[in-house]
Amino acid sequence: MTISDDMPAPLNASEIKSICRASGCDIEVQVLDKVDSTNTRLLEGDFPSPVTLCAAEHQTVGRGRRGKTWYSPDSGVTFSMRFNRREPVQQFNGLSLLAGAVLCDSLRDAGIADVMVKWPNDVLVNNAKLAGILIESRAMPAKTGTCIVVGMGINYKRGEEAQLIDQASTDLYTLCGDTGLPGRSGLIAQIATRLCSVVKTDVPGAVRDLAAGWSKYDALAGAQVCVNTSDSGSITGSAQGIDAGGGFRIKTGGETRVFTSADVSVRNRDS
Repeated sequence: MTISDDMPAPLNASEIKSICRASGCDIEVQVLDKVDSTNTRLLEGDFPSPVTLCAAEHQTVGRGRRGKTWYSPDSGVTFSMRFNRREPVQQFNGLSLLAGAVLCDSLRDAGIADVMVKWPNDVLVNNAKLAGILIESRAMPAKTGTCIVVGMGINYKRGEEAQLIDQASTDLYTLCGDTGLPGRSGLIAQIATRLCSVVKTDVPGAVRDLAAGWSKYDALAGAQVCVNTSDSGSITGSAQGIDAGGGFRIKTGGETRVFTSADVSVRNRDS
Protein backbone atom coordinates (compact mmCIF):
# COMPACT_ATOMS: atom_id res chain seq x y z
CA MET A 1 0.00 0.00 0.00
CA THR A 2 1.30 3.48 -0.88
CA ILE A 3 0.20 6.99 -0.11
CA SER A 4 0.65 10.26 -1.96
CA ASP A 5 -0.97 12.93 0.25
CA ASP A 6 1.10 15.41 2.25
CA MET A 7 -0.15 13.79 5.46
CA PRO A 8 -0.26 10.01 5.60
CA ALA A 9 -3.39 8.11 6.50
CA PRO A 10 -3.87 7.73 10.27
CA LEU A 11 -2.46 4.63 11.89
CA ASN A 12 -5.06 1.87 11.88
CA ALA A 13 -5.09 -0.65 14.73
CA SER A 14 -7.53 -2.97 12.93
CA GLU A 15 -5.32 -3.10 9.83
CA ILE A 16 -2.21 -3.85 11.87
CA LYS A 17 -3.96 -6.58 13.86
CA SER A 18 -5.56 -8.14 10.76
CA ILE A 19 -2.28 -8.41 8.84
CA CYS A 20 -0.48 -9.85 11.88
CA ARG A 21 -3.16 -12.44 12.61
CA ALA A 22 -3.32 -13.48 8.95
CA SER A 23 0.38 -14.33 9.25
CA GLY A 24 -0.06 -16.30 12.48
CA CYS A 25 0.90 -13.54 14.93
CA ASP A 26 -1.93 -13.19 17.48
CA ILE A 27 -1.36 -9.75 18.92
CA GLU A 28 -3.08 -6.98 20.85
CA VAL A 29 -2.74 -3.55 19.23
CA GLN A 30 -3.05 -0.04 20.64
CA VAL A 31 -2.83 3.08 18.49
CA LEU A 32 -2.52 6.36 20.37
CA ASP A 33 -2.63 9.94 19.16
CA LYS A 34 0.03 11.05 21.65
CA VAL A 35 2.15 9.33 24.29
CA ASP A 36 5.29 10.15 26.23
CA SER A 37 7.03 6.98 25.05
CA THR A 38 5.61 3.78 23.61
CA ASN A 39 8.39 1.85 25.34
CA THR A 40 7.59 3.39 28.72
CA ARG A 41 3.88 2.72 28.33
CA LEU A 42 4.39 -0.97 27.60
CA LEU A 43 7.20 -1.44 30.11
CA GLU A 44 5.40 0.11 33.08
CA GLY A 45 1.79 -0.88 32.38
CA ASP A 46 -0.04 -4.15 32.98
CA PHE A 47 -0.48 -5.94 29.65
CA PRO A 48 -1.37 -9.61 30.17
CA SER A 49 -1.46 -10.57 26.49
CA PRO A 50 1.60 -12.56 25.36
CA VAL A 51 2.27 -9.91 22.69
CA THR A 52 1.12 -6.28 22.73
CA LEU A 53 1.96 -3.57 20.19
CA CYS A 54 1.63 0.13 20.91
CA ALA A 55 1.99 2.65 18.08
CA ALA A 56 1.69 6.41 18.38
CA GLU A 57 1.15 9.28 16.00
CA HIS A 58 3.45 11.36 18.18
CA GLN A 59 5.85 10.77 21.07
CA THR A 60 6.62 13.64 23.43
CA VAL A 61 9.54 11.99 25.25
CA GLY A 62 10.95 9.48 22.80
CA ARG A 63 14.06 7.69 24.01
CA GLY A 64 17.02 6.07 22.35
CA ARG A 65 19.86 3.93 23.64
CA ARG A 66 21.98 5.26 26.54
CA GLY A 67 19.42 7.96 27.35
CA LYS A 68 19.60 9.73 24.00
CA THR A 69 16.52 11.54 22.68
CA TRP A 70 14.55 10.11 19.77
CA TYR A 71 13.00 12.99 17.85
CA SER A 72 9.55 11.95 16.71
CA PRO A 73 7.49 14.17 14.39
CA ASP A 74 3.75 13.89 13.96
CA SER A 75 2.70 11.02 11.68
CA GLY A 76 5.94 9.09 11.98
CA VAL A 77 6.55 5.37 12.40
CA THR A 78 7.04 4.92 16.12
CA PHE A 79 5.96 1.77 17.90
CA SER A 80 6.93 -0.76 20.55
CA MET A 81 6.18 -4.43 21.08
CA ARG A 82 5.94 -6.12 24.46
CA PHE A 83 6.58 -9.83 24.81
CA ASN A 84 5.70 -11.62 28.05
CA ARG A 85 8.07 -14.58 28.13
CA ARG A 86 8.97 -17.31 30.61
CA GLU A 87 12.69 -17.26 29.81
CA PRO A 88 15.16 -15.17 31.88
CA VAL A 89 16.30 -11.90 30.35
CA GLN A 90 19.74 -13.36 29.49
CA GLN A 91 18.05 -15.51 26.86
CA PHE A 92 17.36 -12.36 24.84
CA ASN A 93 20.94 -11.13 24.44
CA GLY A 94 21.42 -10.09 20.84
CA LEU A 95 17.73 -9.34 20.28
CA SER A 96 18.53 -5.82 19.07
CA LEU A 97 20.54 -7.34 16.21
CA LEU A 98 17.71 -9.69 15.31
CA ALA A 99 15.31 -6.74 15.38
CA GLY A 100 17.70 -4.82 13.13
CA ALA A 101 17.75 -7.67 10.64
CA VAL A 102 13.93 -7.77 10.76
CA LEU A 103 13.82 -4.05 9.99
CA CYS A 104 16.26 -4.48 7.11
CA ASP A 105 14.31 -7.34 5.58
CA SER A 106 11.00 -5.46 5.88
CA LEU A 107 12.41 -2.23 4.43
CA ARG A 108 14.08 -4.10 1.58
CA ASP A 109 10.71 -5.66 0.77
CA ALA A 110 9.31 -2.11 0.71
CA GLY A 111 11.89 -1.16 -1.93
CA ILE A 112 14.62 0.43 0.24
CA ALA A 113 17.97 -0.72 -1.10
CA ASP A 114 21.28 -0.64 0.77
CA VAL A 115 19.69 -0.73 4.22
CA MET A 116 22.12 -2.13 6.81
CA VAL A 117 22.58 -2.51 10.59
CA LYS A 118 25.18 -0.53 12.53
CA TRP A 119 25.90 -2.53 15.68
CA PRO A 120 24.13 -2.65 18.00
CA ASN A 121 20.86 -0.86 17.23
CA ASP A 122 20.93 1.58 14.30
CA VAL A 123 19.62 0.98 10.80
CA LEU A 124 21.40 2.97 8.08
CA VAL A 125 21.12 3.67 4.39
CA ASN A 126 24.36 4.83 2.77
CA ASN A 127 25.75 5.58 6.26
CA ALA A 128 22.81 7.85 7.16
CA LYS A 129 20.52 6.82 10.04
CA LEU A 130 17.04 5.73 9.00
CA ALA A 131 15.85 3.90 12.13
CA GLY A 132 16.74 3.04 15.69
CA ILE A 133 15.90 0.24 18.12
CA LEU A 134 15.62 0.29 21.91
CA ILE A 135 15.35 -2.96 23.89
CA GLU A 136 14.23 -2.78 27.51
CA SER A 137 13.14 -5.41 30.00
CA ARG A 138 11.89 -6.00 33.51
CA ALA A 139 11.03 -8.95 35.68
CA MET A 140 7.35 -9.64 36.24
CA PRO A 141 7.10 -10.02 40.05
CA ALA A 142 3.71 -11.72 40.12
CA LYS A 143 4.60 -14.07 37.29
CA THR A 144 7.42 -16.29 36.17
CA GLY A 145 9.46 -14.79 33.37
CA THR A 146 10.39 -11.52 31.77
CA CYS A 147 8.72 -8.61 30.03
CA ILE A 148 10.73 -7.68 26.94
CA VAL A 149 9.91 -4.44 25.11
CA VAL A 150 11.28 -3.76 21.63
CA GLY A 151 10.92 -0.15 20.53
CA MET A 152 11.40 0.96 16.95
CA GLY A 153 11.47 4.40 15.40
CA ILE A 154 11.73 4.89 11.65
CA ASN A 155 12.28 8.33 10.11
CA TYR A 156 9.27 8.63 7.83
CA LYS A 157 8.93 12.22 6.66
CA ARG A 158 11.04 14.50 8.80
CA GLY A 159 10.38 18.15 9.51
CA GLU A 160 12.28 20.67 11.60
CA GLU A 161 13.31 17.97 14.10
CA ALA A 162 15.83 16.71 11.54
CA GLN A 163 18.03 19.67 12.50
CA LEU A 164 18.27 18.31 16.06
CA ILE A 165 19.69 14.91 15.08
CA ASP A 166 23.40 14.77 15.89
CA GLN A 167 24.40 12.51 12.99
CA ALA A 168 23.78 12.04 9.28
CA SER A 169 20.19 10.88 8.80
CA THR A 170 17.61 10.16 6.15
CA ASP A 171 13.92 9.23 5.93
CA LEU A 172 11.57 7.08 3.88
CA TYR A 173 10.17 10.07 2.02
CA THR A 174 13.64 11.02 0.79
CA LEU A 175 14.39 7.44 -0.25
CA CYS A 176 11.01 6.58 -1.80
CA GLY A 177 9.38 9.83 -2.87
CA ASP A 178 5.61 10.34 -2.77
CA THR A 179 4.64 7.49 -5.06
CA GLY A 180 6.71 4.76 -3.42
CA LEU A 181 6.23 5.67 0.23
CA PRO A 182 4.94 2.59 2.11
CA GLY A 183 1.78 2.90 4.19
CA ARG A 184 2.63 3.15 7.87
CA SER A 185 0.14 0.62 9.26
CA GLY A 186 1.10 -2.00 6.71
CA LEU A 187 4.80 -1.45 7.31
CA ILE A 188 4.38 -1.73 11.10
CA ALA A 189 2.38 -4.94 10.65
CA GLN A 190 5.01 -6.52 8.40
CA ILE A 191 7.78 -5.69 10.87
CA ALA A 192 5.68 -6.91 13.82
CA THR A 193 4.91 -10.22 12.12
CA ARG A 194 8.58 -10.90 11.47
CA LEU A 195 9.58 -9.89 14.99
CA CYS A 196 6.92 -12.17 16.50
CA SER A 197 8.37 -15.10 14.57
CA VAL A 198 11.88 -14.33 15.79
CA VAL A 199 10.97 -13.98 19.48
CA LYS A 200 8.95 -17.21 19.40
CA THR A 201 12.06 -19.13 18.35
CA ASP A 202 15.19 -20.01 20.30
CA VAL A 203 16.66 -16.49 20.42
CA PRO A 204 20.28 -17.56 21.20
CA GLY A 205 20.10 -19.98 18.28
CA ALA A 206 18.70 -17.27 16.01
CA VAL A 207 21.57 -14.96 17.02
CA ARG A 208 24.10 -17.69 16.17
CA ASP A 209 22.45 -18.13 12.75
CA LEU A 210 22.47 -14.38 12.22
CA ALA A 211 26.17 -14.18 13.08
CA ALA A 212 26.95 -16.71 10.36
CA GLY A 213 25.29 -14.50 7.74
CA TRP A 214 26.00 -11.10 9.29
CA SER A 215 27.70 -9.76 6.17
CA LYS A 216 24.23 -9.37 4.63
CA TYR A 217 23.43 -6.70 7.22
CA ASP A 218 26.79 -5.35 8.43
CA ALA A 219 27.05 -1.58 7.97
CA LEU A 220 30.52 -1.61 9.57
CA ALA A 221 32.15 -4.16 7.29
CA GLY A 222 35.59 -2.98 6.19
CA ALA A 223 35.56 -0.03 8.60
CA GLN A 224 38.14 1.31 11.00
CA VAL A 225 36.19 2.04 14.16
CA CYS A 226 36.50 3.60 17.57
CA VAL A 227 34.81 1.66 20.38
CA ASN A 228 33.93 3.61 23.53
CA THR A 229 33.10 1.68 26.70
CA SER A 230 32.43 2.80 30.26
CA ASP A 231 35.27 0.69 31.68
CA SER A 232 37.91 0.48 28.93
CA GLY A 233 37.81 3.95 27.39
CA SER A 234 38.35 4.35 23.64
CA ILE A 235 39.75 1.49 21.58
CA THR A 236 40.40 1.62 17.85
CA GLY A 237 40.60 -1.24 15.41
CA SER A 238 39.03 -2.86 12.37
CA ALA A 239 35.47 -4.20 12.51
CA GLN A 240 35.29 -8.00 12.32
CA GLY A 241 31.55 -8.62 12.42
CA ILE A 242 29.83 -10.26 15.39
CA ASP A 243 30.39 -13.42 17.38
CA ALA A 244 27.86 -16.18 18.02
CA GLY A 245 26.42 -14.27 20.97
CA GLY A 246 26.00 -11.00 19.07
CA GLY A 247 29.09 -9.33 20.54
CA PHE A 248 30.95 -6.81 18.38
CA ARG A 249 34.37 -8.02 17.22
CA ILE A 250 37.27 -5.74 16.40
CA LYS A 251 40.88 -6.49 15.60
CA THR A 252 43.21 -4.24 17.55
CA GLY A 253 46.85 -4.51 18.49
CA GLY A 254 47.20 -7.94 16.90
CA GLU A 255 44.27 -9.48 18.82
CA THR A 256 40.53 -9.76 18.37
CA ARG A 257 38.40 -8.32 21.13
CA VAL A 258 34.67 -8.72 21.66
CA PHE A 259 32.36 -6.07 23.14
CA THR A 260 28.83 -6.66 24.35
CA SER A 261 28.05 -3.05 25.29
CA ALA A 262 29.69 -0.02 23.69
CA ASP A 263 29.27 2.98 21.41
CA VAL A 264 30.90 2.52 18.02
CA SER A 265 31.89 5.27 15.60
CA VAL A 266 33.51 4.94 12.19
CA ARG A 267 36.97 6.47 11.74
CA ASN A 268 37.31 5.75 8.04
CA ARG A 269 36.20 3.14 5.56
CA ASP A 270 38.31 1.05 3.21
CA SER A 271 37.83 1.81 -0.44
